[in-house]
Amino acid sequence: MEGADLVKVKQNLAKIFNTGSEQLEYLFSGKSVKVKNGVDQETAIKYRVAFRNAGALVEIQSADPISKPSPTTNETQQNRQQPTDDAGMTLLPARTGSLIDCAPIVQPAPLPDISDLSLASPEKPLDESTPPPPLQIDISNLELSPAKTGTLEDCQIKRQPVKLPDISQLAIAEDKE
Repeated sequence: MEGADLVKVKQNLAKIFNTGSEQLEYLFSGKSVKVKNGVDQETAIKYRVAFRNAGALVEIQSADPISKPSPTTNETQQNRQQPTDDAGMTLLPARTGSLIDCAPIVQPAPLPDISDLSLASPEKPLDESTPPPPLQIDISNLELSPAKTGTLEDCQIKRQPVKLPDISQLAIAEDKE
């Protein structure tokens, strides 16, 4: 990845995959190297994230033969030089590749058909049901206090505490076992 220190990237990958320097040099040889084979997309993305966190880019290739384009003669010669097996993950050369395929493909939901909808005039209310009758609340016994007078204690309702029953005659029964 751009700006990543190659030595630090190799150290990070050595920690993550518990590998030696010989295997790391093979990964960074500039050739396509198979890292893991026959994994699902979610596992492949986890590997890619681990490589990205270490500072390296990984190209994920599908093992599905249907989705592979037909190779050109140049690619065929390159494949003869490299081990051929079901496609897996390969380490890209430094400062190449893209992270765009890390995200799973999401198909957008189809838009609903709104051709039969229309807008009403601005004066027309949205709710055409009859409004409920206004509530008749008697406020004749209420009065307004002058500003900055009174407290909320005036609003409290004074209640008498409930008398607790006498339980002095009760005793805890002993276990007979």
